[in-house]
Amino acid sequence: MTNLRCLLIWACSLSLATQTFALPSDAEQPLFLESEALEYNELAGTITYSGNVVMQQGSMKIKADQVVIHGNIDRATRVVAKGTPAHFQQTPEIDAVPVKAAAVRLEYEVKSKSLLLQGDASLNQEGTSLSGNTIEYDVKNAVVKAGSTLNGSDSKKRVKMVIPPKLLESDN
Repeated sequence: MTNLRCLLIWACSLSLATQTFALPSDAEQPLFLESEALEYNELAGTITYSGNVVMQQGSMKIKADQVVIHGNIDRATRVVAKGTPAHFQQTPEIDAVPVKAAAVRLEYEVKSKSLLLQGDASLNQEGTSLSGNTIEYDVKNAVVKAGSTLNGSDSKKRVKMVIPPKLLESDN
């Protein structure tokens, strides 16, 4: 199998990795990737897009300085985006407000369906916002964790959450 054919098959498998937060129709949309440079390393099992990277499939959009896709030729296992910051956006369901995330590093693990935001991390949806140095979003178990420390760093950024008044109103 030629390197180009392998690269195309692997890029197609990436679309499976982006379906977790997605509208049902997102998986049926083509995956678009743009960058200033691309490096396919068959031995390492990575494709690295660098320089003003834009990745889009349906409502999912990632903008970053670099995106590295890890895995074997037929399935992506992890997607890592780095930027100042890197941005993620996706509409989770029809008529919903998009989920927006930003951090110096965004890491999505396909098997565990988890999103890790590291370094000046923020997550926003429907007026509610969460920020800190790290945010872990376990999509499969619907668990969000935020922290003030960043591994390997002395810097601390207190966890902050903003909840809009309309969500605080009770029905009683």
